[in-house]
Amino acid sequence: MENILLIISIFVTLMFFIYGYNCFYLIGASRGYKIPKRDLPVNERPPVAVHLPVYNEKYVVGRLLESCTNMAESYGKELVRTMILDDSSDETTQELEMLARTYSSQGFRMEVIHRENRAGYKAGALQKALERTSEDYIVIFDSDFLPPPNFLMDIIPHIAIDEKVGIVQGRWSYLNREYNFITRAVAIGMNAHFLIEQPGRYASQCFLNFNGSGGVIRSKALRDAGGWQSDTLAEDLDASYRIQMKGYRVLFLRDVLAPCELTPTITSFKRQQGRWACGSLQTAKKILPSLLREKTVGRKQKMQALVHLTYYLVHPLIFTSFLLALIAGILGIDTIGLVISIPAGLGQDPSRALEQITLAILNTIAGQPFILLAVTLLFLCWAAVWILYLIALRTEGLSIIRSIPNLIVIGIIGFGISINNTIQAAKALLSSRKYSFERTPKYALKRSADEWKNKKYQVPLNKTLYLEIIAVVLCIITIGKALQQSNIGLVFILVFYMISYAVVSILTFIHSGREG
Repeated sequence: MENILLIISIFVTLMFFIYGYNCFYLIGASRGYKIPKRDLPVNERPPVAVHLPVYNEKYVVGRLLESCTNMAESYGKELVRTMILDDSSDETTQELEMLARTYSSQGFRMEVIHRENRAGYKAGALQKALERTSEDYIVIFDSDFLPPPNFLMDIIPHIAIDEKVGIVQGRWSYLNREYNFITRAVAIGMNAHFLIEQPGRYASQCFLNFNGSGGVIRSKALRDAGGWQSDTLAEDLDASYRIQMKGYRVLFLRDVLAPCELTPTITSFKRQQGRWACGSLQTAKKILPSLLREKTVGRKQKMQALVHLTYYLVHPLIFTSFLLALIAGILGIDTIGLVISIPAGLGQDPSRALEQITLAILNTIAGQPFILLAVTLLFLCWAAVWILYLIALRTEGLSIIRSIPNLIVIGIIGFGISINNTIQAAKALLSSRKYSFERTPKYALKRSADEWKNKKYQVPLNKTLYLEIIAVVLCIITIGKALQQSNIGLVFILVFYMISYAVVSILTFIHSGREG
């Protein structure tokens, strides 16, 4: 058993190192990010189709259409056709039809395409709209977005001037970042993607992903790549890779903002992250075999694509580390632990207690080469993620000191959702089933006084909660055993897991509600 745990631990550590190293790579690459400014004369603005996929979002569709009409008016009413792709089964449909009639009477080109069933979910709705689109460029916004009036003016020139550009992605910003501790923490993680990862991939000429909203797609490129396909839960990631494999490029515009709403509850966040985990790994299964064989794609691009598409394996790795720690603690195996010989006379001189314990830990690590290697690699991986967050904060000009509570929250949540995301990753990797697209509900929240609990579209409890509670109980039991064995390293690890799973399970219980 010790040898088995050792082999698995080495494998997990090396996998963590790969993903951690990639963070450092993207941090370095992002420093070379640069996009030239491109302008089109007013009389050369091309027609644009705006696609708005909607499913039961009564609280946000009004402000969405208002912002889209302001954007169309700024660009030119006659040049923008807004297509509302409505799969709703509630009063959202009636509201959309009323608003569409009102705006149409004001000279805006707007129509509602309502489907009686959700075949293919968001991808199915987008594909139906694509089949009815004659414009060369398609701009997509999810229902919680509020595009600024100048969005089309800022983004369309970058795709219209170069036929080899298939997609231009804007950067998301956040309408309700200061709503609560969850939105403040999630914003840091999202900005690490938009301020470091996307610029880094673009600057290093690697594949980028379309984020599903806040960007423009060349309709010819999308059709050449096979259109929208519903065999994954990440239709945006899937389409963007297929488009790039057809020879088109993706641009990322860090300074063109697309404001949106962050999820305010842990239940919605788990649903969103679970969908992204399942969808991205489904896309990896679908895309990687042909991409890795493609001779026109360079080795660097292939390696970055491999890491990018499989990034959500990090959560199964986190959960595997948790299981290894449990097994080691319960069975009294110290192969992956850190067994400290308590210094004689500890406690006689309290002023030297910390010094004595620190020396004991260092002596133990020095005497166990594997532990030294594992600790070094894990520290580098751990540091990579936090450095990513810190640089994102600095890029925004935000105070790192004031952001420490939010950094702690995102660390706890990141570990705490590992059970949820491991289940979703397993679904993607071990099954070929098509799973339901469970959208993340939005409530039009801006101020902390705005309430979501009395609104529709709550996320109900699921069985993952019980697994998280079991994990907390097992942590408590194993921590007791590890303390008896003086396995201090294991105690540190398990305490953090215990806190993470406890926080997420408690918040899951508090934030759950009725779907209707």
